[in-house]
This record gives sequence, structure tokens and C-alpha cells, in this order.
Amino acid sequence: MKGKVISILLIVIAMGLAIYSWFMLPAVVAVQVGFDDQVTNTMPKLLAIAVPLGVSVVGSVMNLNMKEEKNLKGIVFAVIGIGGMVLNLIFN
Repeated sequence: MKGKVISILLIVIAMGLAIYSWFMLPAVVAVQVGFDDQVTNTMPKLLAIAVPLGVSVVGSVMNLNMKEEKNLKGIVFAVIGIGGMVLNLIFN
């Protein structure tokens, strides 16, 4: 039961960050920065939000469908997706 509550909470956090990112990120998002602090790769805003959101939602749904409570694969995926959105917001 606790794992399901955590999964639902992670989905809500990911959705909230995605909505916030939509209004805060520029139209073209920097996704790679070189050692010289120059942007080396960019991505459209829609993809920069959809990819980490998709990772988070898929991970959370994986965890919701798991029978074992101690399996953390889905939660790890969800946290990685949320971390990607946070990093996008920090660096852009």
C-alpha cells in the first residue's frame, strides 16, 4: 500500500513539474553544456518536458503494477525523470 501511495505522489510531482516547466522554460532548451560552458545540444521545449515526464510516469506505473513491495525499479525510474526535469529548470 505504501508503495502505491509513493507512486501516485511521484506522478503528481512529475505532472506539477511538467506544468511549471512549460511556463518557465524557453522555446529551445539546452540539454548539453560543454566544458567551456557553451551549449552543445538543444531540444524543443515539448520534447524536453515530455521525455522526463514519460520516464517518471512509466516508472510509477511499473511500480503500481508490481506485486512485490520491495521492488524499487519503478521508483528509481520515476525519480530519475523528476531529476531530469529539475536539472532542466536549473540550467535553463
